[in-house]
Amino acid sequence: MTRIPLASDQQCQIRNTQMADRGVSRAEAYTQFMPNMGRLLSVRTDIGVPFGELFARLMTDPAPLTRLQREMIAVVTSQANRCHY
Repeated sequence: MTRIPLASDQQCQIRNTQMADRGVSRAEAYTQFMPNMGRLLSVRTDIGVPFGELFARLMTDPAPLTRLQREMIAVVTSQANRCHY
């Protein structure tokens, strides 16, 4: 059992709707399977929604790095920080 409450499927759907209403592209693509990090962010929509928007922009907006390169940077950074996400 987690020490921090995670959002239910219904709360996650509300978050999806809020992100889509704010024009976040591809919000559904990241939430078909809701990992615990997404559930955690869905508990506090005042934090989770802007974080989701930032994530979507960082990973999908046009940039010199490909999506794969950006994902690899995230993986290496998480590993260096001993983060499971």
